[in-house]
Amino acid sequence: MKKIILFAALMIGANNVSAQALSQGTILVDAYYGFPNLYKTILSTAYADLGDNYNVTGYGPVGVRGEYLMSEKIGIGIDFGMNSLGVSYDYTGSTMDTATQAYPSYTDEISTTKIGVMVTLNYHIVNTDKVDFYFIAGAGYKNRSWKYESTDPDYESTTVSGTLIPVAARIGIGTRFWFTDNIGANVDLGFGHSGLLNAGLSFKF
Repeated sequence: MKKIILFAALMIGANNVSAQALSQGTILVDAYYGFPNLYKTILSTAYADLGDNYNVTGYGPVGVRGEYLMSEKIGIGIDFGMNSLGVSYDYTGSTMDTATQAYPSYTDEISTTKIGVMVTLNYHIVNTDKVDFYFIAGAGYKNRSWKYESTDPDYESTTVSGTLIPVAARIGIGTRFWFTDNIGANVDLGFGHSGLLNAGLSFKF
């Protein structure tokens, strides 16, 4: 009977160890891409009926975040992310080129890039060797820069940096799915920095 009890205790302990994917001192790194790029979506809709003279481009939110586990449940980290948007407009100049006897074509472009970095606090609700389900909250700093460029030589490029409220923040929930002991995928749903939804690859060290 004592041998059976001892064997059962050892099996329970082994199962707890194998099921616990994260522990104090674990380092997690996520690379992600977010959706949507809100400004791009709004401007693409606004300019859709204005013809091919307008072109809207952009990427992100895209970023990387790291986390250090202070315990099996609590982790602190840092999240760096950015996104970009550009609107270009093609038009014909009003002054004829005397050399070609034609009106030249020009392109004006306004672009903006937002960069944000914040400190995060994570609470790991479910933590097994296959799934890590967590709550995330973070706050930090963001900055947005604006740039105007034109192929018209009569205009000069201009860059303006600054934002009305330079605060990056996020609250949400996320899940990591581990394919191996060290590599997995992540999905995060929330509000604020890095988009409503972001997903990517995860690495555990």
